[in-house]
Amino acid sequence: MRITTQGDYALKCVLSIAKNCNEGPVSISRMVQDEGLPLDYIGQLLMKLRRCKLIKSVRGAKGGYLLNRDASLISAKDVIEAVEGDAFEVICARKKALNNKKCLSSDCCVLKGLWGRLKRRIEECLEKETIQSLLLKRSGS
Repeated sequence: MRITTQGDYALKCVLSIAKNCNEGPVSISRMVQDEGLPLDYIGQLLMKLRRCKLIKSVRGAKGGYLLNRDASLISAKDVIEAVEGDAFEVICARKKALNNKKCLSSDCCVLKGLWGRLKRRIEECLEKETIQSLLLKRSGS
């Protein structure tokens, strides 16, 4: 498993939106300022989050972004999968680029069960952690 900067930045964007949404739509510049994120990269992530209906955009002079549902109903897994795809890809299920075939020994490999169990545990952990729970931890409550 490897969480990239996309997953990390996307979570930070959603946390910034959740933290500031009581004041209305949250602008990209506010997210960049709050989280110290690179401006040119954030637009792409917000577009992916919007496509997955985790956030919505509001146009206009006082526009920006809002959560599309309550922070307690958005998991870290939802956010990571919106921008990265699978939170954990099992190696033996991945197709090799050259011949477009799966690992030849994947059906009898002793490690396949280990990777499957690890995938389930990681996904369970990410599903349990919501944006609301992360906000509470961030504020020290």
